[in-house]
Amino acid sequence: MKKLGFTLAEVLITLVIIGVIAAMTIPTLMNNTNAQEFRTALKKAISGTNQALTLNYALYGLSAQDYTSATLLVNDVFKRRMSVIDGVSTFTDTGKCSGSAVFTTQDGMIFCVTNYNSANSDDQGTACDSYNTTPCASSTDAPNLWIDVNGLKKPNVATTSSKRPKDIYQAMIYSQKVVPYGQPTQEVMYDANTEGAVGYGSQTTKG
Repeated sequence: MKKLGFTLAEVLITLVIIGVIAAMTIPTLMNNTNAQEFRTALKKAISGTNQALTLNYALYGLSAQDYTSATLLVNDVFKRRMSVIDGVSTFTDTGKCSGSAVFTTQDGMIFCVTNYNSANSDDQGTACDSYNTTPCASSTDAPNLWIDVNGLKKPNVATTSSKRPKDIYQAMIYSQKVVPYGQPTQEVMYDANTEGAVGYGSQTTKG
């Protein structure tokens, strides 16, 4: 009786083909998975900081406009209204910000408030006005909130393209809200293409 089967050469060729296909597809799948995790985490971070500002205003009538420094804002609002790990105060990219304006949440995200400036004025157009039309920033060309959505884990690189999201993002703090800053961050946040908005990689008109 004749028995049918595969030769060793045929088996090896099949395994080689499977290996080549896996080598081509697995990195893409991993990148897509990481990108989706970064997107989800960014949305959670923006939502969490927004809720902290909203709750603080509801309880005490104090908005970001009423805090004269980044340290006061972080200590009195974000650290009190968000689940924060005490004693952690180093941002993954020290060139962007460091010091007491840094805080880490229990889910591992690291936040840093920088370039913060509150004119503490109700005059529309002044820094951090109560109309939520001007951010609480000392410079309109720089963000005042950096977010590393996966904390100490790598890559610890700022996102410059929504097609290749990384783990560090920029946002602007207004009197009673936090909004993503710059076209790449906005595209990741809103799953949208905002090409044509003012200042790719800097502040745009969204928010």
